[in-house]
Amino acid sequence: MPDRTVVSPSPDSSGELPIASEPAGTESSDDQTVPGTVHASAATRSTVQPGSRRTLATRIRTLRAVPALAVGAAAGAALVGLAWTLTAVDLGGPRTFSTTGSIFLADSDGFLSGGKKCMGKGGYQDLKAGTEVTVTDASGSVVAADSLALGEVVGETCMFKFTVHDIPAGSKLFRIEVSHRGAITKTEADLRGGDIALTLGS
Repeated sequence: MPDRTVVSPSPDSSGELPIASEPAGTESSDDQTVPGTVHASAATRSTVQPGSRRTLATRIRTLRAVPALAVGAAAGAALVGLAWTLTAVDLGGPRTFSTTGSIFLADSDGFLSGGKKCMGKGGYQDLKAGTEVTVTDASGSVVAADSLALGEVVGETCMFKFTVHDIPAGSKLFRIEVSHRGAITKTEADLRGGDIALTLGS
């Protein structure tokens, strides 16, 4: 029986067995990883996830919106301030007001009557419909004026009503006068309350 010679791999100079190398052009399988290392494919390393792009776009839009929000907030604050200012002015009440009153001619010989209507005569002939009623402020300036209505017989008197509009508010005292018959002094509260009464010939 012929002899068989077994050739054992001889160790290299380092005492280790030779390791066969892969042929050129052959890529190692992705499943073959070296223990203790993190393996990532080239596709994984070079790809940006779609979710990351969306997050970045959202942040950019948010940053752009911040200046617009700041401008809007400033404009809103200005409008609120203006509203408060206008409200504060209105809280002081109307800038002008009206008053009402009557003048009674008590001298039965001082007026003419016809039914329920009447008018002054003699020394009171200036008392009639259309006679001026004036309101002056504390400085003596005429601030409002109107006129008497048609006279009406009330008992033994001839009564003339009046309404004065657009009296400026703010004066401590006011004086109201019918024709040249002398003025009476009233406060603003008195005039606002109305029903001012003046009597002549009593």
